[in-house]
Amino acid sequence: KRQGEIGVILAPTGVGKTTILTKIANTAFNLGYNVLQIFFEDNPKIIQRKHFTIWTGIKPDKLALQKEEVIAKVDEIRNQMPNKLVLKKLPSDTLTMMQIKNQVRKMIAEGNKIDMVLLDYIDCVVPDKNLGDEWKSEGSVMRGFEAMCHELDLAGWTATQGNRNSISAEVVTTDQMGGSIKKAQVGHVIITVAK
Repeated sequence: KRQGEIGVILAPTGVGKTTILTKIANTAFNLGYNVLQIFFEDNPKIIQRKHFTIWTGIKPDKLALQKEEVIAKVDEIRNQMPNKLVLKKLPSDTLTMMQIKNQVRKMIAEGNKIDMVLLDYIDCVVPDKNLGDEWKSEGSVMRGFEAMCHELDLAGWTATQGNRNSISAEVVTTDQMGGSIKKAQVGHVIITVAK
């Protein structure tokens, strides 16, 4: 994906949106890009363990047992790669896209180059203003994410929840997106994942 474009993962609850976004972040980092992975609901240690598993091939529940191997691999990556993978936990359901953009801008101003930002996930961001219509407000959050990526010259990825019908669907389609279809209309790439 090019800078200024956003991709959206659409999946029902419990399918692994965070894991998919983490794999995208990890791959981009491994390709030499500076990646900022923002998440709202998970513990930073859980996200970190997902990255360690991807790098080492060691299952999450076995990482502690093979600690030396994990540390050696992470140190090797740290010493080899000139780029950065930054994990940032933010509070859920309290921040607007403008507040997130200001935090990203501040990081860039402090000398942190960012090529890609992943937002896990868009439904945890509140609208900058209440547009009187929940669906319009959700669309405005996604448009705000797109505008941030365009303005700061970043590639962006996020995820959104599927609705109740998506849970049992063999193929998840954009009309099974929870809330506003406007979230799908903004995405340049949409990947749907079914159980």
